[in-house]
Amino acid sequence: MKHNLIALAVLTAAITPLTAQANPKVYGQINLSAEAYEQDKDGSVNDQEFTRMQTNASRFGVKGEAELTATLSAVYGIEWEVTAEGDDVSRLSVSTTTTVDTNGDGKADSKDGKATSTSTISNGNRLDLTQRNRFVGIKHQEFGTIKMGKYDTYLKLAQGKVDLFNDFAADMQFTIAGENRVNNVIGYESPKLMNTQFSVMTQTQDTATKATNGNSLSIVHHNEEAGLYLALAADLGINGSSALFSSRESDTIRLVGSYKIADLTANLLYTTSEKIDGTDAETAYLLGAAYKLGDVVLKAQYSMAEADDTANLAATSNVEKTQATIGADYNFSSKTRAFAWYTMQEETKKAAVNDVETNILAVGIETKF
Repeated sequence: MKHNLIALAVLTAAITPLTAQANPKVYGQINLSAEAYEQDKDGSVNDQEFTRMQTNASRFGVKGEAELTATLSAVYGIEWEVTAEGDDVSRLSVSTTTTVDTNGDGKADSKDGKATSTSTISNGNRLDLTQRNRFVGIKHQEFGTIKMGKYDTYLKLAQGKVDLFNDFAADMQFTIAGENRVNNVIGYESPKLMNTQFSVMTQTQDTATKATNGNSLSIVHHNEEAGLYLALAADLGINGSSALFSSRESDTIRLVGSYKIADLTANLLYTTSEKIDGTDAETAYLLGAAYKLGDVVLKAQYSMAEADDTANLAATSNVEKTQATIGADYNFSSKTRAFAWYTMQEETKKAAVNDVETNILAVGIETKF
């Protein structure tokens, strides 16, 4: 309790001066779902079936804009993800192992040279906050915005609202590469001209895995009046996620399109991604549709990723992933919705066995503030 009061006092002290200067906005969302989870693995007895409570990227943050001159302002934002259901089985405990050297000879004090001490931090003492976007920058009304910090690449942002199940276990990141939030970046975002905006970012070399800097760029056309959204984006040399392979330094290109006519919205996304040396290439696409019926929104989405060349892959490697999801939202207001969805995910391995099928049924509620 004492620690919580201290943290609250520090946060209040930090926000109060900002309120006087720039009218910062404190915002967030809590999104929780109860889920029935089932996973079947070919050739394995390690199938799983259980129920769980999931926090779906629940978060809070502070953002704002402080006027400096008639045309210039400072912009800022900092955001954390929280474990809203109070339990996260992936982080129930953390163990640390430390080599012991008590006599100062630079060697571990044991016969085999491997003396260690081990400590465990229980779930009750774990850190509950996870970093999300955070940045500071300068915005000019005519020339655009320069930002520095840690935030989503412009390829990730180019998806707009195409992913109908964003933040859930049915998120498109299961089959689509490039869902990256990266450290140590500086970015430029142009002002909008004829509903079109250009953005580019680069990483400093303390983050890059090799002697190159990662870069991300996008061009986005969003004509809300016509119901049209188009985007073309690329992550070049960004170290991050793929769908079929492990995290790596990749070149990824994404094309996005969405069109809304009356109460129907149709979405399309196409992505290619390969390791920077040109190997381990994968291609993916997504198709989705949403239809609004009063306060209810009906949604369906299908996506697939496949490896372009499987010759050198191990037998247990994924050569294809598919995900099919249906769902519905009920909007109580612009801030609160109830939802239900069902997804089926399939992973096809190079070998005839070891394919994986996962089925998840979820019901939940989200409220924003």
